[in-house]
Amino acid sequence: MKKPFFKNIKLILIFSFIFLGLISSNYMVNLQILQGMIKDQQTNTIKSASKRISKWLDQKIDSMNVIKTFIKNLDHETHPEYIQNLLLQSKEVANFANVYVGYEDDIILSGLKWDRPTNYNTIRRPWYIKTTNRNSTTITDPYYDVGFKKVVVAICTPFLEKNKKQAVVCGILPLNNIRNEILDIPLPYDGIAYLMDRHGKILLHPNKEQELRNSMYGLLTKERTTTVNNELNEYIFSHDHIKQSNWFIIAQLNKSSVYEKINLQLIINLTIYGLSLLGFIFLNMLYTKKQNISDEKLKKTETLLNHFIDYGDRGILIADSKNKILFFNSLFTQYLRLNKLDINDTYLEATNNIFKIYDSKIHTQIYKKIAYAKHFKKSQEHSFEFIFNNETYYFEITILPVLSSDKVYQGLMILLKDATEKEKEKIYKKEQEDILFQQAKMADLGEMIAAVSHQWRQPLNSLSIMVGNLLQFRQFGRLSDEMFEENLNHCMTNIHYLADTIETFRNFYKPSKKCQKFQVDKAIDEVFYIISPHFKTLGINLQIIKDEREDMTCLNYKNEFQQIVANLMHNAKDAIIEDKSYSKTIEVEIKLLDNNFYISFKDYGCGISKKIENQLFQSFATTKKDKGTGKGLYLSKLIAKNKLMGSLTIKNYSNPTEFLIVLPSQKEENG
Repeated sequence: MKKPFFKNIKLILIFSFIFLGLISSNYMVNLQILQGMIKDQQTNTIKSASKRISKWLDQKIDSMNVIKTFIKNLDHETHPEYIQNLLLQSKEVANFANVYVGYEDDIILSGLKWDRPTNYNTIRRPWYIKTTNRNSTTITDPYYDVGFKKVVVAICTPFLEKNKKQAVVCGILPLNNIRNEILDIPLPYDGIAYLMDRHGKILLHPNKEQELRNSMYGLLTKERTTTVNNELNEYIFSHDHIKQSNWFIIAQLNKSSVYEKINLQLIINLTIYGLSLLGFIFLNMLYTKKQNISDEKLKKTETLLNHFIDYGDRGILIADSKNKILFFNSLFTQYLRLNKLDINDTYLEATNNIFKIYDSKIHTQIYKKIAYAKHFKKSQEHSFEFIFNNETYYFEITILPVLSSDKVYQGLMILLKDATEKEKEKIYKKEQEDILFQQAKMADLGEMIAAVSHQWRQPLNSLSIMVGNLLQFRQFGRLSDEMFEENLNHCMTNIHYLADTIETFRNFYKPSKKCQKFQVDKAIDEVFYIISPHFKTLGINLQIIKDEREDMTCLNYKNEFQQIVANLMHNAKDAIIEDKSYSKTIEVEIKLLDNNFYISFKDYGCGISKKIENQLFQSFATTKKDKGTGKGLYLSKLIAKNKLMGSLTIKNYSNPTEFLIVLPSQKEENG
């Protein structure tokens, strides 16, 4: 009987030790998890609070930029009451305690009634000096405002007034506006959170008596990154920097509370841990839900503000889902030749017709696109021109529907851009290209006449000699029928040669209307044949390098290709003459790769300076100083790209100078 008993005791002891080991292991694991959870919770909590406050500051900074946009084009000496009214409205809309603007001529305008103290000098105030020196939006250090009897900060933005006077616009923010954001941060172990500046001064604290005093943690906040578990005296600190400012969120835990709870009984610890975890999850769910609602509201506001900022160079109008006009800028009314009173408290409908400056066809089309954007929730674009006071204007209009996160229509934004200068630049560029093409035609005509004169010189001399011989033989009575027929045949041969020369040149300079099959190497030979008299006089030879096994057949525009070849050969000739090069050979190498002909032109002349590398293929850019027009390479590149669907590039600038033509072997007949 004892054996079974001892056997059970032994088994019980074994299971007891195993269970004890499991409990101990579980305790150690839970202890590590608890420590990690505290660290993560503090990190996430203060970073989340920092992010919320940063968004709040972003919103206020954006509001100041909008306020600046409204008043910077107003003369404060002419419209002080109007500016004060704008400041008052801005204060209410942007939720500032007050909004004021100071000018370099020591004038200050405020949204609230303000009795200016004696000897108050605007341009010597710290907020004015600091903002103008930085020339950017500045958040002042917190200070106690006597008027509001609160700790406040000022967000100040510099700008230049319409008459170019320096000014600074500021919005007053009581720090109590974010008190709940700081003091409601959930921290375990009766921890507290407070706000501190870069100097270690406490700005917000659960105990108001601690505010504006120095914090014992001030020496460790030089780091702007999130730092957790800095132990100092009786406390454990964590901190995170708030962007756009010199503020830090500090989380403070009491050491005794932390370690007292950790040393509780294992079962109690496990129970508390489980309940705490469930409670944390539940609280986190509630917090996430509220945060999502808040983020959605902020996202809508950011969407409108971002559109406003991104398209600041355009006329802007914003309407709600019922077409009521909520906002428009001065540029919009300027483009439409309207008064602001014509749009205030009106609806974006055809009956109101704010686009009445345009003819009926244009504004009818605009309202159709507005209806389309609203119904199908898709953006619309439209370009149009109209004549006003005998002058043509070009405009581009964009209609953007504003949708919520669940794709519900919230309203629309209309962007109106003056494209007059851009269109006039296109027209001017087209006119210049037409002029260049006309000049090129005249230059081609001159080239043809010069080449024909070279080709005709010898045949004409022969004709002159033969006719002279006939006259002399006739005068001396020695003109026989055989001699007459022989000289006549020689004359006819030369006359046919002259006619063939004219036909060859006529076909060469006539633009191609259709693609035609031709041999690339023979087309280059024809070009050299036409220009050869002058080249031979200068002793310049042409050397064509090709693979005899390759088929040189190409379907493209032959004459246009030959025009480019002729231009490159003339450029090579000029470079050889200028340098008086020993090598008077133009090398042309032809390769066929992947249905494209790669044709390189090399010469060892004077080369091209890299100083004009970026302007080489531009209109009126020339390497020949006063002797060049600057249109040869420009037009050649234009023809290669737009007509031949190929390219013309420079591969090397000197020793040798090398240009490369890429010519598709099969070109579709599409014009």
